Amino acid sequence: MKMSPRSQKLAGVLMEKIPTLLQQIFTPDDVGFLTVTAIEVSGDLEVADIFVRSLDGPRGICAKLNTAAGKIAHELLRQVHVRRAIRLRFKPDRGVARAEKIQSLL
Repeated sequence: MKMSPRSQKLAGVLMEKIPTLLQQIFTPDDVGFLTVTAIEVSGDLEVADIFVRSLDGPRGICAKLNTAAGKIAHELLRQVHVRRAIRLRFKPDRGVARAEKIQSLL
């Protein structure tokens, strides 16, 4: 997704706020050791794709996070002042798996 300067700025703010919100809502028993690896915000600032990685977490971690996305977005709107609500979509970060696959091919 191509990001404008405003999108990049909002992604930076979200990168600071979302991990603390996730710690408040979920326990390590629920999601394992969760890491937010990247955030991409659409050009109209309505959709944020949040890429996460979980160690020792359940398999369907993104589905669990997406069910709580409304609650997370509500808390986020209280902290970050934007004109419209942001729709959060949690996606698995597959960067490490791709790197391992490339490494095995070499």
